[in-house]
Amino acid sequence: MQFGSDAGLVNHGESALLRDIAYGRVLSMIMSGALPAGSTLQERRLAEALGLSRTPIREALAQLKSEGLVCFNENRSPSVSRLEVIDFVEILKVRKLLECEAARIAAGHGVSAEKLTIARGAITKLVQQPSPTTVEHWNADDLVHGIIAEASQNRPLVSNIRDLRRRTHIFDTRVIPDRLAPGAAEHRAILDAVERRDPDAAMAAMG
Repeated sequence: MQFGSDAGLVNHGESALLRDIAYGRVLSMIMSGALPAGSTLQERRLAEALGLSRTPIREALAQLKSEGLVCFNENRSPSVSRLEVIDFVEILKVRKLLECEAARIAAGHGVSAEKLTIARGAITKLVQQPSPTTVEHWNADDLVHGIIAEASQNRPLVSNIRDLRRRTHIFDTRVIPDRLAPGAAEHRAILDAVERRDPDAAMAAMG
């Protein structure tokens, strides 16, 4: 997908839009594995690939750095951050605390039948595939946990869960033990508890 050139655009709103476009596209490339951990991020090449100037690319990389997804070496050369095993495990511990709390609150507030159906559909679609890809697994997992987090109606909680989940995405999932991979049964148990409006059960299922 190509975007038109941004030459001559000086309006602040348009500049912000271009930055958001650059951010969204680079983030998507990182999350999908198209730009794996350790990949060098050259502004010029990214700008050419996205049909943008280097300014919105530079701003997008700065934002991704603030989120821990991009790092700069001593020469100020950006690359996709690497996540060590110990960091991955520590982030999972924090995520567990936050997501358990989100599930507890969500069960108290309730989740619409439509969103529960969407979440269950994503789980069913995933398990019906003989060999789902890592990206497909992450997408289904993010959808379910995103619905639960948003139902908490706590914006800082939602934001922190989203950011931590993104950081775990850059880890090399080929070395994740099977016991760390969330399963369909666990997801369904969480959704069932939320549907019953049972905060304790939702929290236990998430944990």
